[in-house]
Amino acid sequence: MTTKNIKNQGFTLVELLIVIVIIAILTVVSLVAYNGLQNQAKTSAAKSTVDSVAKKAELYNTEEGKYPAQVSDLTGADTKKSYYIAPANVAELGTGTFGSSTPTTTVKYTKCGTGDPTGAKIEYYDYSKNTVETRIVGTGC
Repeated sequence: MTTKNIKNQGFTLVELLIVIVIIAILTVVSLVAYNGLQNQAKTSAAKSTVDSVAKKAELYNTEEGKYPAQVSDLTGADTKKSYYIAPANVAELGTGTFGSSTPTTTVKYTKCGTGDPTGAKIEYYDYSKNTVETRIVGTGC
């Protein structure tokens, strides 16, 4: 009968702690990158909304001879008009303030000038920079 030397096999506590620390570091790095990508996606969606409102405001100006006084002139228009925007696609912020929880379809539309506006200012929230960005349409701002 022969006896074999049985070695203790397994991981030491130090090896386990090193693996846990590496996994934690990778998790933190991936979460930071994921949040950055989310902010970029939200900003892109907000810019897309602003582009849509700006194009529709230009169409409104072409057809009506003036820029809309407010976003509701676009969302409340006859659906057969070229400048119509579905209300679900854009919401007007009005006099509120932007913040990180602002939906990406929210814009602040301000006409420029008195009487028949010669332009408009459209603001949106940039989630990557945490700032309010502005797009100008027309020449009156």
